[in-house]
Amino acid sequence: NGPCSGGGGACINTNVVSCDTQTVTGKCQGPSNVKCCVQGSKPSWYINQGEHRKVLCLGDRSVATSGCGPSSLAMAIKVLTGNNITPETLFKEGCDGGMYHGNGFSHSTLSTLGKRHGVSVDWTSNIDSVYNALASGKGVIFNVIHDSKYHFTKEGHYIFLYGTKEQNGVKKVYVFDPNGRNNYVNVLFPLKKSDGGIEVAKGSGSAFGIVKKS
Repeated sequence: NGPCSGGGGACINTNVVSCDTQTVTGKCQGPSNVKCCVQGSKPSWYINQGEHRKVLCLGDRSVATSGCGPSSLAMAIKVLTGNNITPETLFKEGCDGGMYHGNGFSHSTLSTLGKRHGVSVDWTSNIDSVYNALASGKGVIFNVIHDSKYHFTKEGHYIFLYGTKEQNGVKKVYVFDPNGRNNYVNVLFPLKKSDGGIEVAKGSGSAFGIVKKS
């Protein structure tokens, strides 16, 4: 539930969420079961949208302010194709193409931008399809909303999922949140709502964009 004091990890409720690195006490507020899950290593393809502050659109919009979608898509393109696309490039393409109007990037816009750069993005609400795609090496862009349990956002947000791990029969996925302030980078979470997983934070409709190389 938010970053650890001093950064370097995310505060988790260890009764419902496991940590794939190590847990540290004294860095999180709350009861004794809330501990700091030390941040996993940042892969070379990870993108922190907050580091990209150049104004690109509508007078004041940048990747830092509004580019979680392009940042998540850029990570997917990098890891699946090796193309070192920048989130600025995707953001500018969306804006110049009349696909961005100041209220975030739509699912269809991310699919269109992905197609231009060698990947397909197919949106679904089927959670089993999401896990199977991740287990087979694909990526997933996840459209999340505010949830009392998982604090990815106060409004709406995109995060990138890549990689799986099953523990004691619970299917879990690795989260790479472009909002670097959250420190949810290479952190393992349960996926399914029935397991108390991050599915509970999904937006309406088909909130999972399965990304694969075209």
